[in-house]
Amino acid sequence: MKNKIINGLSVYDNENGKPPLVFVHAFPLNAAMWKRQAEFFKKDFRVITYDVRGIGGSIPADGQQTMDFFAGDLISIIENLGITKINAAGLSMGGYIIQHAMLKRPELFNTIILADTKGERDTDEALISRADTIRMIKEGKRKEFSDANIKKLLNDKNYSTSLKTELEEIISMNTDEGICGSVLALATRGNYIHGLQKSDVNALILVGRDDILTPLPNSETLKNSLGNSEMHVIENSGHLTNMENPDEFNKLTMNFLMKHNK
Repeated sequence: MKNKIINGLSVYDNENGKPPLVFVHAFPLNAAMWKRQAEFFKKDFRVITYDVRGIGGSIPADGQQTMDFFAGDLISIIENLGITKINAAGLSMGGYIIQHAMLKRPELFNTIILADTKGERDTDEALISRADTIRMIKEGKRKEFSDANIKKLLNDKNYSTSLKTELEEIISMNTDEGICGSVLALATRGNYIHGLQKSDVNALILVGRDDILTPLPNSETLKNSLGNSEMHVIENSGHLTNMENPDEFNKLTMNFLMKHNK
């Protein structure tokens, strides 16, 4: 995949002339989390991944990010690549970015895959937790932050595998400012449910059986809000279905995409 810088964002694009498929990563990770998907889908789709602003290889940020900024960045990438319509897959924060962007510019989206995410905004309790995360980072407690997050991202079985080390390495690529900026963006998202109810986009909803961050009821709400949607539960997975059970994630996603990219 070729690495491009678009408006300060590090974008990876295999430019093969196939239907475009954009993957948007979760917090507190970066585009590296999609390596199993980039390899699997590259023969049939123009795979595009990127690091959100301030994360990974993207331009260092001042930590002052909002979800609207992140959605605007996704739209900017699409437009700068000259793409008129995309298939977009996002997990957790990536799902929020896609929902926000789609409600701003629905004509750009052919299909959406929303994995381990939700349409509702943060509760008051969650907002307090966001503030605690920023405080932890600013106090120099990166290891404690990383350990606590990875424990929530994986189910118990997968936590005892090499995935834990892989996630530690991915998180270590991101700066304190970038992580804090993403936390603020997460806290500034809205409630997308009402807007989704007006959408006719074809949607796939995926969720890990053991996801404790965005559990099954959140995905069921998304399914009920999107008229043209289907939902699947992925076994042996917590919050990171694409990494914990990539074979099932890829199969379900491929079947869905093939139905809507003829």
